[in-house]
Amino acid sequence: MAGSLRFPRSARLLAKADFDTAFRGGTRLGGQFYRLHVVIVPGSVARLGCAFAKRAVPHAIDRNRLRRQAREAFRLRQAELHGRSIVVVAKPEAAKAAKTALRADLERLLARAAALPLERPAGTMSR
Repeated sequence: MAGSLRFPRSARLLAKADFDTAFRGGTRLGGQFYRLHVVIVPGSVARLGCAFAKRAVPHAIDRNRLRRQAREAFRLRQAELHGRSIVVVAKPEAAKAAKTALRADLERLLARAAALPLERPAGTMSR
């Protein structure tokens, strides 16, 4: 089980195109401190990318702390997030938030992301 809880390079969003896809066509989920952009990619592994702007979180130490929190929460839940590419964006309020509040917000958002259906229901509206 320890091997399944790693955060390998294949579980990271690295390419600009992947981030652009998430920002343009992803489902947005908002919380108190974070916003998630979720793209459904059936059959793929769960992938995570972090986009923390200097304008929102000006100090590097805070951006790194938020990034560590996001990666750890994702790492523990990645099995239930398969088929989803997720970009985490920090809100300015996150810079001064307590660790427990950040973790709780991430857990709620990742649970909502995991609940998103992998397949779109058939209908008249399509993208």
